[in-house]
Amino acid sequence: VVRHVRSLSNPREVLQGSTNAYTILKHIGEGGFGKVFKCQVNDSEEVVAVKILKNMNIQDIKDELDMLDVIGQLNADQVHVVKLYEKFQHCGFTCLVFEMLDIDLFQYCQNKGSLDVNAIRPIAMQLLETLQALKSLGITHGDFKYDNIMLVNREDLPYRVKLIDFGLAFYTNKAKFGRVRQIIGFRSPEVSLGLPYTEAIDMWALGCLLAFLYLGYSLFPESCEHLLFRSMVEILGIPSELINRKKARTWPRDRIHFQSLDDLFYYHDPKMLHLNGAERISPTEALQHPFITMSHLSHDQGSREYLNLAQTYMNFYSFKFSETETLPPLGDVVAVSQLACVD
Repeated sequence: VVRHVRSLSNPREVLQGSTNAYTILKHIGEGGFGKVFKCQVNDSEEVVAVKILKNMNIQDIKDELDMLDVIGQLNADQVHVVKLYEKFQHCGFTCLVFEMLDIDLFQYCQNKGSLDVNAIRPIAMQLLETLQALKSLGITHGDFKYDNIMLVNREDLPYRVKLIDFGLAFYTNKAKFGRVRQIIGFRSPEVSLGLPYTEAIDMWALGCLLAFLYLGYSLFPESCEHLLFRSMVEILGIPSELINRKKARTWPRDRIHFQSLDDLFYYHDPKMLHLNGAERISPTEALQHPFITMSHLSHDQGSREYLNLAQTYMNFYSFKFSETETLPPLGDVVAVSQLACVD
């Protein structure tokens, strides 16, 4: 008899995989896809996350598994995506075994509040490297949001992150226009309007994520698509490519958001949140932006100590250092007010 996913939550129940057996320790998450359990690998101390998919459309499951196989070609640590160890069938359900991560960015910010620029910079760099890698494979994540970005280890590696959940990922050249993607607060204008879209929708979502990390709350409304688009116009201006200028009303920009976000690089180069997806900055271009490279500080003698230390941090989070290396406390060396991206 095929069981419901909810019945697979008994502590100490054993899931028999292809290479290992996994003992359920506790339920740690769920969604439309099914449930996630914290499990211990039998005969070891290793802990993993096992995602048990609902018995949904067989093609949807096949598509997700195929996508994970393609993404599995990447070095998961170097491009900051979750590692998939194995997949198997248990009681008629598809089970995916992933590395165990810490908490997501939404939970982290709920506990900690908004983040300083020196914390946002390495997070932005890692996620740009992730999107750069996905773009090289012709893949769009399609569900890029704060609860799909996990911290690896908030104690030892406080700002090392990984992207998870590729259940809605798709090949960019096979995008089905008009299909609703992304949660409302992270939804790009082209998706909202039912226009053709590309992997640029992930860049828009990253811009929304960075704003959330800096402000401590979402830049755009998350409850209503009408309010979402109105807010886009108020904050970013009239989308001249989408709306007839002669008939368009002039909307004042939201100066509270604007002044609060002056430190973040998409307002020095607003192309990350460009209303026209074709004009939006690419991951490769964004990785060369002064906010990431800190090139604007290279000729400032007063910033030399900070620059050297900040570059050490950025190299570390770009996975150029070994796990055994330790980082000096950035906050002890320079005031946060000095960390803004200045012209």
